[in-house]
Amino acid sequence: MSIWSRCVHLALLLWCVSVATPALTADPLARATLQSKGTLYVGQQVLVDVDMLVPNYFLQPPQFPAIDLPGAIVTLQDGRALNLNETIEGTSYSGIRRTYVITTQRDGEFTLPPAEITFGYAAVPGQTTQGKASLPPLRFTVKAAPGGATGGSGVVAAKLTITQDLDRDPKTLKAGDTLLRTITVRAEGLRAMMIPVPEFPVPQGIRTYRQDPVLSEETDRTGQPVAGVRKDVVQYLFQDTGQYELPAIELSWFDPATAATESASAPSLTVSVAATPAPVSSLAPPGPEPDASPFNWLLAGVTAAVALVTGVAIWLLAQGLTRLEEALESRRSESRDSEAALFRHVEQACHNGSPLEIAKTFDRWSRKAGVVPLRPWLVRFGDEETVKAFDAQQQALYGNAGPPHLSGDRLGSGIRKARSAWLIGADPKPSLWRGRILPQLNPSWDGG
Repeated sequence: MSIWSRCVHLALLLWCVSVATPALTADPLARATLQSKGTLYVGQQVLVDVDMLVPNYFLQPPQFPAIDLPGAIVTLQDGRALNLNETIEGTSYSGIRRTYVITTQRDGEFTLPPAEITFGYAAVPGQTTQGKASLPPLRFTVKAAPGGATGGSGVVAAKLTITQDLDRDPKTLKAGDTLLRTITVRAEGLRAMMIPVPEFPVPQGIRTYRQDPVLSEETDRTGQPVAGVRKDVVQYLFQDTGQYELPAIELSWFDPATAATESASAPSLTVSVAATPAPVSSLAPPGPEPDASPFNWLLAGVTAAVALVTGVAIWLLAQGLTRLEEALESRRSESRDSEAALFRHVEQACHNGSPLEIAKTFDRWSRKAGVVPLRPWLVRFGDEETVKAFDAQQQALYGNAGPPHLSGDRLGSGIRKARSAWLIGADPKPSLWRGRILPQLNPSWDGG
């Protein structure tokens, strides 16, 4: 490599080192700036912007400390932090800004204490370096607001309004009623906790019950506070009748923008309390009770007689219906078991029944009609063909020669005629035992 080339490389190296050295040797820094301009007054919100700047970029967000400032109330403003990017003496810095709200309670000079801010940043790219910085000793002077006591605090705000709400018409009260009075104070540029407590003077003869105040903050779209709101509720109890005057609620404040003292108030109230109406029952003694009409014995007797007759009629009707139902059931039973009903069964069996069914119906009917045994009765009142048909039916049941040809219809028509003759009392034929005698139940057989 030539001498010229070595000189060029050495020059480039020196230039790179000179460029990188500020970033590597730059330190983090903290700065404080008074955002509130003009004359500062006791009770006014003093805004202080604190910027934390590091070379390159943050790897851990800065932790802004709580500040203890004698004679003042210091809070860290809610809302989002502001990101910063600056170049200082050729070095690029990243920064985060937060705002402290300082509300002084006395006049005089104030200096920020040396509180430390801790953070982590990339002193060397890709590596986390823990760092800390102290708040700079920012100084500011606060004066007493006109109208306040010497060295004391007045109400300092951009604008203050008072509104009043009632839960009822104050001219329609009765003795023993209560009236709820709500006072809402809204102060722009003042924290709710710094709004003074309104005074509620109480006339003689009225008792009051005061609720705990409700404090809230109004913010804009970015979360920055706009106004403080204080709501006080007082309940008045009026025990006696009369006219009462509730004094107005007044507050004065000092506007630092105009250096003028102004006031706001809720109007006074005129309350009319009337006597409580006496109960209706106490307006006059109760009148005599009206004479009761004499007891009508005739009407009572007639009513009792009608009730008795009605009850007896209902009982008799129930008994009659029960007996009628029993009689109908008995008649239906007798009709089912009558001689004529049983004879119809005989006719049906003769028409399409077996010899055994015919024999069963004959037995039931003959017992009901009292014509047992049946064959002698049939011989006396029936014709020859009917007797033969009956014998054939008996032979079919109890004979051993096999069932002969028999006609149930012939037997049915013949016995119907015999019954008709029996019912009209016709002279019967001589009682003769005609027909064949039934064979033995257990006959013996010869070997021939």
